[in-house]
Amino acid sequence: MGDPSVEPDTPVIIPTKDEPDTPVIASARDEPGEPETVVTVSAGDEPGEPDTVVTVSAGDEPGEPDTVVTASAGDEPGEPDTVVTASAGDESGKPDTAVIIPAKDEADRIGATVTAALAIPGVDLVVVVDDGSFDATGKVAKAAGARVVRHSRNRGKAAAMESGAEAVRLFDDEFDAEEPRHLLFLDADLAETAGRAAPLIEPVRAGSADMTIATFSARVKLGGHGFVVRLAREGIKRASGWEASQPLNGQRCLTRAAFEAARPLAHGFGVETGLTIDLVRKGFRVVEVEVDMAHRATGTDWHAQVHRARQFRDVALAIAAREQVLTDIKGVVRGSR
Repeated sequence: MGDPSVEPDTPVIIPTKDEPDTPVIASARDEPGEPETVVTVSAGDEPGEPDTVVTVSAGDEPGEPDTVVTASAGDEPGEPDTVVTASAGDESGKPDTAVIIPAKDEADRIGATVTAALAIPGVDLVVVVDDGSFDATGKVAKAAGARVVRHSRNRGKAAAMESGAEAVRLFDDEFDAEEPRHLLFLDADLAETAGRAAPLIEPVRAGSADMTIATFSARVKLGGHGFVVRLAREGIKRASGWEASQPLNGQRCLTRAAFEAARPLAHGFGVETGLTIDLVRKGFRVVEVEVDMAHRATGTDWHAQVHRARQFRDVALAIAAREQVLTDIKGVVRGSR
């Protein structure tokens, strides 16, 4: 938490990486019992331009929980940063897991998903990354109890996952967590079934797995033909020797160490495929866990077909990049003989 000796409205800056859209949290407490003064810091738009410092005051009402603010650097030069407020987590008990939910235009389901996720044992923090939504996704998520980080434009699933993980790290630092939280990634459209994700956390919490991947016991009939799933499954097996039954399932729980080892993540919808290949190759323990969850089935209209085409492209690129790395390594080994 903030230093009691800091004067009111004195900005306290926590340095971060010079990367766009990195959420930043910094706070200074005025006096015991008074609301926190919060500052946000963002990278300048042009090289050499000084950082922008914005000062924001916390709630005015007695007994109101402290507030932290996350903000991301503007995507385009001159574009204003987005500032999002969220209440501090309950420090009772020993929670050890944060839920991260990338979301775009999911206002109809995100509220139920957040509510269910907050009820999972051991979860005290739900971060929703609003990835450039045009609807009220962020507003609904915040009302349901999530901390919301917003991208001012759509940057893709992998970028949303990285922003969410960075926000969790900053919350861990802010509240002096003894150990970094495990990271549970969930889809935004799970609704009430998000509350059934506890089995994904258990092997990671017990130390028997570094990453768990969900396999849905109730399979929703999808509008596609499974060609993207086959591409991902075969690519993972060819690149790492490990075979996944549901390689594109986005419901995953990781240790912080495993997540950091997999960075930078594969672009867009190739993130799950790349994540699996990278961690298996590096010797991390990856296991699949059956859960009774379900998300919205994709349709057969042109929007769904465009989505599958993008998914196919991103998965293919993730596999190709990793197969090239493997080829290069083999070439170096042969050349050293």
